[in-house]
Amino acid sequence: MTYKRKLIVYCLIAFCLYVIVDIGIQLNREKRFKTDSLRSNLHAYTEVVENYLASTKDTASVIKLLPENLRVSLINREGVLTYDNAFDISKAENHGNRPEVLAAKLRNSGSAIRSSESTKIDYLYYARMLDDGSVIRTSLPYTIKLDDFLHRDSIILYIIILMFVTTLFILIYSTDKFGNVMSSLKKFVTSVEKGDMNYKSITFPDTDSGEIGNKIIGIYQQLEESKRKIDREKERNRELKQEMTNNIAHELKTPVSSIRGYLEILLGDKPVSEDKRKYFLERSYYQTLRLSDLINDVALITKMEEAATVFEKEKVNVRELAQEAIEELSFRINPEQVDIQNNLENNLDIVGNKSLIFAIFRNLLENAINYAGEEITIGIKCYNEDADYYYFLFYDTGCGVKPEYLEKIFDRFVRIDQGRSRRNGGTGLGLSIVKHAVMFHNGTIEARNRKTGGLEFYFTLKKRK
Repeated sequence: MTYKRKLIVYCLIAFCLYVIVDIGIQLNREKRFKTDSLRSNLHAYTEVVENYLASTKDTASVIKLLPENLRVSLINREGVLTYDNAFDISKAENHGNRPEVLAAKLRNSGSAIRSSESTKIDYLYYARMLDDGSVIRTSLPYTIKLDDFLHRDSIILYIIILMFVTTLFILIYSTDKFGNVMSSLKKFVTSVEKGDMNYKSITFPDTDSGEIGNKIIGIYQQLEESKRKIDREKERNRELKQEMTNNIAHELKTPVSSIRGYLEILLGDKPVSEDKRKYFLERSYYQTLRLSDLINDVALITKMEEAATVFEKEKVNVRELAQEAIEELSFRINPEQVDIQNNLENNLDIVGNKSLIFAIFRNLLENAINYAGEEITIGIKCYNEDADYYYFLFYDTGCGVKPEYLEKIFDRFVRIDQGRSRRNGGTGLGLSIVKHAVMFHNGTIEARNRKTGGLEFYFTLKKRK
């Protein structure tokens, strides 16, 4: 059975239950009304009989004045039936235990609805006790049938039929729209389970439920696209990690091989002069520094990628950190060949990580010192600011780089001049660290060749968290 048919059947069942309950309530109300009406009539008839008997003692004559279906009974103090206009009293049982008789003896009057043990007909009985202790009892047939009720109140039947037809029409119309939505959703779920998703084959009507269906499809498409992006990102990260592992192994190979070679010579059987011994030890020490720098850079960039939350932020002065980086590298700078101009203002404060801000300027300076050439000028300045960011420019007046390398300049282990890079001791991670440190501070960075020669880096740092 389709969802549409199920919905119609369930709604019709609910409607029928409502109609049955409503008819039951109306029938019960009709029953109470008729009971009250009959009881009132019986009360009046009983008074007529009582008054007539008090004056004439002739029961038969008064019966002729009352309705034909009215049953009148006289019961003495002992419960013996002394008169009944509808039954042979010689065959009657003692009536002292009848509910209406007992009620009359207790409260002077009483009534009951029950089947007559004598005539086997349902009656509404009304009894009143006289001064001498006897009881006058009157009764009328008590029947309330559903067909009589509906026949008498035919307007109710017409209303029920009209409601049924109207409800059926509304159900067919609404379930047709809603059923189409559910069928489309079922088709969608089935295609998802089979992995054969064709969004163009699934359509929804232009209704509120159809709009919900379209939104469900849209959300699923977004989730699918997000999953694909995550999968691509995971694959990209896996490739990057694999590439980084290979690059690290390659970078470690050179200093380790050099150290091993020097030590093998020093530990060999052939005598080595003191000058050569000192030279080999110095070269070995230099290679250990390269290893240390490489390990530190790898650890830093991995930490920024995978555990950035461990870097605490505080208020830092950008100029002071840039100046510290300049002073740390001063032993490598020949003032006659490199002129460094720190043009940052003293009041450049941001909320950031001190070590990462320092790493930005140190690696930019080291990159310029290593690769820009001789007789250059290095400049650092803040050229703009707004409510959220400071805008920085770092430049050198050196040789610049080929345009095809600008897009890759921030990639890991990218060296423009392999031989020169190794001679100058670079790890190939400096500018990648710079980019990650800038991104950690919600900033951006790009590299350009200067029109007048050299390389320049434009980057932003957010003022606050």
